Amino acid sequence: MKPTPILKSLLLCGLLLFAPFQADMAAPRCEVPLQTKRHTSDPDSDPTRAALEQFYKEYTRWFSASYNEVIEKPALPLSDAARRKMEQGSAATGCDLLVRAQDFNKQSLPTLTVTPVADGWYAVAYLDTYHNRCVIIPIRARMHKGRLEITDLVIP
Repeated sequence: MKPTPILKSLLLCGLLLFAPFQADMAAPRCEVPLQTKRHTSDPDSDPTRAALEQFYKEYTRWFSASYNEVIEKPALPLSDAARRKMEQGSAATGCDLLVRAQDFNKQSLPTLTVTPVADGWYAVAYLDTYHNRCVIIPIRARMHKGRLEITDLVIP
């Protein structure tokens, strides 16, 4: 059956007539107030978070450098156990576990954030602009003798 102009116009009128009802059905029927955890202290007062963010900014800047840029690789502040775990995980997955990727785009640098989670764990997150997804890396870190030390990382 070939659609006629009258059939097309009836279909269009029907869609326009029922569109407002569809919009109301898509709206939530009840709204639940969003509850967020409020930080009681200033997030900038956490020296471990600040040091971890600074390390990640330097590391990802080095990781994303092109071949003609001369940027020195920052020292990896890993404990012995975390270093072994990272080497084993990198060999198994074929990616750098600190960024969970084989490559890092410079456009992702401004999206890098470090958020404290609990008990020395931090969530390092950035937007992977290659795949348009958020990458979250659980890292356990502490300040040891005034220097950052990554004590554990989760292998994906």
